[in-house]
Amino acid sequence: MNIQDFLTTNKSKNNRFFTIAIDGRGGSGKSVFAELLKTKLPNFVVLNGDDYFEPLDDPIVFGAFNDERLIRDIINPLKTKNGFTYRPYDWNTKQISKQKVDVTKGFCLERCYSFKFDLDWDLRIWVETPKEVCLHRGLARDGRDAAKAWHFWQQQEDEYIRNFKPEEKADIIINGTKPFEEQLERIAKL
Repeated sequence: MNIQDFLTTNKSKNNRFFTIAIDGRGGSGKSVFAELLKTKLPNFVVLNGDDYFEPLDDPIVFGAFNDERLIRDIINPLKTKNGFTYRPYDWNTKQISKQKVDVTKGFCLERCYSFKFDLDWDLRIWVETPKEVCLHRGLARDGRDAAKAWHFWQQQEDEYIRNFKPEEKADIIINGTKPFEEQLERIAKL
């Protein structure tokens, strides 16, 4: 059974729309996997949780997730409604934009620590990628000047993995070092 089959043969837990969380370390490949999933599930709202990553005045890290705003804007409204006000932070303009989003078929949140959000997820997908590979990818994207920040963030991820055990909560585990298209077709653990 693949994800599409699961979604057509099962009811959503909230009886309104399906919810999918994609979690994994920074640099694991969550965003790439979510983009592929978006092509397979065109009627789903797929959000990148990094849109709620904002600047931070800190000597080590240049930014952090604004969980309070994400919970207020997205998670809490979805518990009772079929829509929310999406307010992503734009690093270029340094502004928070605002748009109304309606969810019909499904909602997918791709973000580090997404499993911890209090939403009744229909599917939890963990992207498993070695820590060293994630660091290499992160530094390739953000530059070597971000090394201290990445080491700090990876320590936080280590603590999350150790204490929350997201891989044990996952319905599906994806290998972040293998082609996603092939894995998506072979997913049978649902």
